Amino acid sequence: MKLEGLILDVTDIQQQTKTNRASGEQTTVGIINMITTVPTGTIQVRIPAGMWENGAAAEPLKKCVGKRMQYAVEYKEFSFGDDNGKHVSMNGFHLFELPEIKG
Repeated sequence: MKLEGLILDVTDIQQQTKTNRASGEQTTVGIINMITTVPTGTIQVRIPAGMWENGAAAEPLKKCVGKRMQYAVEYKEFSFGDDNGKHVSMNGFHLFELPEIKG
């Protein structure tokens, strides 16, 4: 889906290291704190490791700071059983395409 949003500051673009619980492998992903419009709200949008590429996606996203832009996001829900046998469910927005930056 296309979502109109605004990244207010460069510090709203963050990098995070995730550890795969099964393999112990670590990957680097990104997170954007974004204000949406119509309706107004604040959300976190996750950037997958393949797109983040150790921070490479941060540079084009920095050009979006302070500009209302269209973002291609997907809302995902998933669940799993943790090591203690408890059911864990998660949901959120994931960026699947970097925004088109003109000029």
